[in-house]
Amino acid sequence: MPRHVLRSVGQVSPTRSVFMDREDLDSLAATCRAIQLALPVAAVFSHLTSAALGEWRLPQVARIPVIASTSAEASHLDRRGVYVRRCDVPSGHRRVVAGVRIASPEWTVIELAEDLGLIDLVAVIDGLLHTGTTTVERLRAAIVPGRRGAKVLGRALAYVDGRSESWWESVLRMAHQLSNIPVESQVVLRDARGDFVARTDLQIVGTRRYPEYDGGTHREVVRHHDDLRRDKAVARLGGERFGYTSDELVRSPLQVVRDAEDALGLPHDTARAKWWLVELDRSSISRAGRTRLQKRLRRFDRTTSPRRKRAQPAPETPPK
Repeated sequence: MPRHVLRSVGQVSPTRSVFMDREDLDSLAATCRAIQLALPVAAVFSHLTSAALGEWRLPQVARIPVIASTSAEASHLDRRGVYVRRCDVPSGHRRVVAGVRIASPEWTVIELAEDLGLIDLVAVIDGLLHTGTTTVERLRAAIVPGRRGAKVLGRALAYVDGRSESWWESVLRMAHQLSNIPVESQVVLRDARGDFVARTDLQIVGTRRYPEYDGGTHREVVRHHDDLRRDKAVARLGGERFGYTSDELVRSPLQVVRDAEDALGLPHDTARAKWWLVELDRSSISRAGRTRLQKRLRRFDRTTSPRRKRAQPAPETPPK
């Protein structure tokens, strides 16, 4: 294309020497297809980039950085618009999806474990298991002993549950699990005739208490009416439905545990919620955890050229 066309308002350069239509700039897939033209053939997009391309359930971050990985022997690349890691991606963990070279789901999780806290990682993996994208066995087989993030990933696999239907449902389940409150996911309730009544997010084992996550869609008129009918049907069976919002989980995290203690007839013990509160603080759903995650992700920021400015010659010393 002629230079004047490339420099027109309709074109934009996502990285040096590459141009694309400005109208496609909001598409991560289109941006990656353009950027990979300037990368080595062995480079694949990974970490948050490959996760976002797969439309995974992801933690709250301000923006998705463009991250690629090359082999450890490759020359170091500093490019505007993409962070290139010299990190080997095994041949069995390379894919081409919609024309974009990306790391496999298992290897993407391996890389995410380097930066995500336990709760965030469990919520991400829950989403993958729910859609059938991967399995616990494949994830466990991909773990590289001694690699950064391997320990937290090993812990996360002990908590994951593919029956979880949303990010916040995973968080609510973790609030109970980390507090040693036994829960069962996606419990089907039936009446005396065996007819279906409801399916609940969670049930505290040994009780008729059903904790559930209530998102914004629950306040829509039709959904709200359905929820009221469902709640009465659960109550007729002697059940208690306790709905929690994301705001409650973040601002009143101890209340969730206290409600569970009441259901089980246990005395209130702040120590019971110790690890739930610790991991909550490390996760992206707390302000402190979100700030720490953003700081860790800042190293991937390549919105401007990383090339150093040429050193200016030192001024001559004036004669005495």
